[in-house]
Amino acid sequence: MSNEPGNPTTNMTLEEQRDWVGEQFDAAIAASGVADGWFKSRPTIPWSKAAIDRDGVLNMSFPRDCGLGGRLIVSLKNLSADDPIAAAAKVRAFWESEGWAVSNIRSYESDPYFRADGEDGAQMAFQASPEGMSLEVVTACSVNNTVTNWQLHSETEQDSEKQLEHPNSGAEE
Repeated sequence: MSNEPGNPTTNMTLEEQRDWVGEQFDAAIAASGVADGWFKSRPTIPWSKAAIDRDGVLNMSFPRDCGLGGRLIVSLKNLSADDPIAAAAKVRAFWESEGWAVSNIRSYESDPYFRADGEDGAQMAFQASPEGMSLEVVTACSVNNTVTNWQLHSETEQDSEKQLEHPNSGAEE
């Protein structure tokens, strides 16, 4: 991690960032006690243990600028929980127990909205109301080439996949 004032950076690859987001979602969801009903909107993709769902959420996430690097910002929603307010309290307690610096964004008891900040610049946020809840995970800023040049990395990856699918394409017959 860089110690540049105001802009800590890591060297996480895009794949590592996506894996980290998935791990944070899994941990917060487990802590909430609400295992089912989580989804990413626009387009709607469920969050589950199924690889196709996880890949659909994570592989559609691309870095946003953050100073010298890029970071992922990914959100999930849940509109089917029996008690979103109780779930929020459990997530807050979990993040505090994990050493995150947790603070209120808004402190209404009936509508909690709080964030957790990591020393490396990573952030998470949780918002709940009687109608549902949302969970956001933001990676630390990374200066890794797969993050800062993700478009090029993505095109190279797609070309490699095409070559694996059609190894003789472009070859003379």
